[in-house]
Amino acid sequence: MKINWFYIRMGVLVFVTLFLVAFSHKRNAARKVERVEVHFETGANLFITEETVDKLLIQNEKPLEGQAKEILDLRNLEQKLDAHAMISDADVYLTLDGVVGATVKQRKPLARVQAQEPYYIDETGAAMPLSSNYAARVPLISGLDRKQIEEVYPLLSFLHNDALLNKQVVGITRDARGDYILTPRVLDYKINLGKVSGLQSKFANYKAFYQKAIKDNSLEKYKTVDLRYRGQVIGTKK
Repeated sequence: MKINWFYIRMGVLVFVTLFLVAFSHKRNAARKVERVEVHFETGANLFITEETVDKLLIQNEKPLEGQAKEILDLRNLEQKLDAHAMISDADVYLTLDGVVGATVKQRKPLARVQAQEPYYIDETGAAMPLSSNYAARVPLISGLDRKQIEEVYPLLSFLHNDALLNKQVVGITRDARGDYILTPRVLDYKINLGKVSGLQSKFANYKAFYQKAIKDNSLEKYKTVDLRYRGQVIGTKK
């Protein structure tokens, strides 16, 4: 009977490979966590500190350093971070050399609401608590109730995404009729927007007015700019 050495060699090779993989996996799983590294998304202001994230990354009521890699529950650690009021999304991972990494995306506020207990409105249109670590430079809203967040959110999103308006508008007031009045930075007039509707048309008209007033050197002559009427901008002089 002729022996097929090719199949024997292949069988031995597969066995050795599986043995090495299993051995490596067992040895790697037995290693302990060396350290924790926290990374914040590029350019983010720190509403939450690295120290706070470290305190959230605990398991069995102990810091992760020194614990066996095989007992880590990365999903549970991510859920702890995601549940924090300042965090939008978190990714927790483990490297081969025993480092637990956490990449953290913080929530981004669009405006701050003046209230008995002040709060932010974030980029998703949800209420967000203030941070003791950092105060965001965003428009300040007065006269707004929490139940009106959904109403004002399209305005905040529009202002945030418009280069000129994002730099210019620093204050927003909701009056008793539900009309919104905007306060521009430096400029000595108020913008009466009216209801949060037809924003594209209203602000296109406002920009046309603004550019003409700059050209005429007349911006300082106005006390109000009214955008409530379709297709019109009514400027009231001082």
